[in-house]
Amino acid sequence: MQHKPVKLSVVIITLNEEKNIARCLDAAWQVADEIVVVDSFSTDRTKAICQEMGARFIENKFEGHIQQKNFAIAQAKYDYILSVDADEVFSNELISSIRKVKLHFKHDAYIMNRMSFYVDKFIKHGHWFPDKKIRLFKKEAGHWAGRNPHDLFQLNPGIKAPMLKGVLYHYTFNSVFEHLRQVNNFSEIGSSQLDDQSTFFLIIKALVSPAWGFFFGYFVRLGILDGWYGLIIAVLSSTETFLKYAKAIVARRSANQSANGLATLPSTSLIISTYNWPQALRASLNSVKRQTLLPNEVIVADDGSTDDTRKLIKEFQENFPVPLHHCWIEDKGFRLAKARNEALKMAKYAYILQIDGDIMLDKHFVYDHARFAQPGSFVRGSRVLLSKVTSKKIFDGKITNPHVYMRGVINFFNGIRMPFLQKLISIKRFSIQGIRGCNMAYWKADAYKVNGYNEEIQGWGREDSEFVARLVNAGIYKRNLRLGGVQYHIYHKEYDRKLLNKNDGILNETLTKNLTWCKNGIVT
Repeated sequence: MQHKPVKLSVVIITLNEEKNIARCLDAAWQVADEIVVVDSFSTDRTKAICQEMGARFIENKFEGHIQQKNFAIAQAKYDYILSVDADEVFSNELISSIRKVKLHFKHDAYIMNRMSFYVDKFIKHGHWFPDKKIRLFKKEAGHWAGRNPHDLFQLNPGIKAPMLKGVLYHYTFNSVFEHLRQVNNFSEIGSSQLDDQSTFFLIIKALVSPAWGFFFGYFVRLGILDGWYGLIIAVLSSTETFLKYAKAIVARRSANQSANGLATLPSTSLIISTYNWPQALRASLNSVKRQTLLPNEVIVADDGSTDDTRKLIKEFQENFPVPLHHCWIEDKGFRLAKARNEALKMAKYAYILQIDGDIMLDKHFVYDHARFAQPGSFVRGSRVLLSKVTSKKIFDGKITNPHVYMRGVINFFNGIRMPFLQKLISIKRFSIQGIRGCNMAYWKADAYKVNGYNEEIQGWGREDSEFVARLVNAGIYKRNLRLGGVQYHIYHKEYDRKLLNKNDGILNETLTKNLTWCKNGIVT
């Protein structure tokens, strides 16, 4: 009996896939009668490439992988569907198998074996291979289901799907950094799908599932045979599992605290110190506007800048989301201590966040600090250093939202954010070690308790350490905010340090005499 070949719709969902989509479409056109791309409003060249290569391009708001893939199926013209991702490519043998199926579609669905390419090699064991996926099916054979972001095609009862010969190549990550970024993103999405689970169940799963997943993938499924990459994949797969449950637990606890009125965050004044670098200050102020939790006010502590800085601040004041104040002192050399004291006098709110004007903030910076605040302590944060080349891209407008996975990040681990671990790994210390005034937080009342910054310190260096030394001497302990409060330091040349010896002497006197007050401070 002669069978009429079927028409096949290839459906693909995309978001910023300009690096992968052309390769995917090249292979897809070898079996497709139409290609439908459903895009989540990409900002790169994805749309242009798809249209150039003859795909039907549809934009649709992304509400989850499962929802987007079911929407894509509904847009297909034909009853026979081949669903692939933008980073997947058919092998020649698989192309041949699909062509044969089109001639005689015996079954309602077919399985493909997916093989992943990781950094620079194919992975042939462990969690990732064999990796059986239903991708070729009749429309009425089933639907996409599972838990976002890990979707699966669920067949209707009674339908069987044989395996096709050949493999579906999956081009995953070019670096471990890319993999880490997806682990964090997928764990975030996965945690949001666990609202129906009890806290006790989540805790048990967080303890058991990652350990079992590592053992099963690395030893039972022989991930160990993939060498170093096999170990990395096993560890990061288990990490994603742990983070998914851990984030759900923390979200549950935060919600309970809010319901009981226990999650009140302090009102904050953000002080930004600057001197004659409006270009950097613009980038810094823009990053403040993007905060998930805005400070209650922003005060620019200006150590005598010229009119360019005043004009910039006036420009921002017109549409800034919170009150923006310009606290200017006369330019009589490097007097950061006095500039900060004057800003402290202006501050209206109880908790002070302190940064420099050459800093760009992660969008959760203020939230992380406010959530981390505790009475009787001050906070020392860390910073991510950016290279000279990357800093220039910021000023050229090529980078507006820096992130830890981009090129030009010098100290990567300072940019990792894991909110659920921030308080867990915090240690109280009566110490001034590692203090950086560009990422510090303290209570305004504590600053007044020690008379603020010592204005005897002029020229670069030690004003922050000496201020903190008096806080410690007054019984106020330091807490390090790690895995949060992320900020990015724009590259610049080092400042003149000719007065550092004098400033060291002032610091040493404070330490040796256990001073808690300076004569020339907020109150003179």
